[in-house]
Amino acid sequence: MNMILLFFLASILIFGCTKQSNIDYQKQLVDKYVQYWNTGDFDGIEDILHPEFELRMTPTYDAEIGIDKFKESITKWRTAYPDFHIKLDEEIYSNNEGAVRWTITATNTGEGSMPATGKRVEVSGISIFHIKDNKIKDEWIASNDLHWLRQLGFTLSPPSNE
Repeated sequence: MNMILLFFLASILIFGCTKQSNIDYQKQLVDKYVQYWNTGDFDGIEDILHPEFELRMTPTYDAEIGIDKFKESITKWRTAYPDFHIKLDEEIYSNNEGAVRWTITATNTGEGSMPATGKRVEVSGISIFHIKDNKIKDEWIASNDLHWLRQLGFTLSPPSNE
C-alpha cells in the first residue's frame, strides 16, 4: 500500500512539474522575445524564434515570414520610435500557445514611413503566440491603429461627396 501511495505522489510531482516547467519555459521565450522589441539587440534570436517565424499585425495580418524579416520590422519600428517599449500587463500560457496583453509607449522622434512628429504614444494591445519545436512559431498582434495615429496628431476625415 505504501508503494502505491509513493508512486501516486511521485507521479503527481513529476507530471505537475512538467506542465509548470513548460509554462515557465514559454514565459521565458516570450520575455526574451519582448527584449528584442525593447532593445533591438538580436543576440540569441535563433534560439527563441522558429526558422519559419511569422509576424502578423493589424489591420491586415499579412505575414512577415522569417527571422530576418522580424529583425527588419523591429529595426524599422525602433528607428521611428527609438524609445519603443513594451510592458507586459497580463500573460496566459497553455500547452504550445500563449496570450499577452501589453502596453507600448514610444516617442516618434525618428524618420520612418512618415516624418517624425515628436509626439509620444501609449497603446494597448493583445498578442497570441504559438510555440513549435520549443521556439516561437508566430505572433498575432491586435491593437488600435487609429488610436495610435490620433496620438501622433493625425485626424480622420469623412470622404467627400463628389
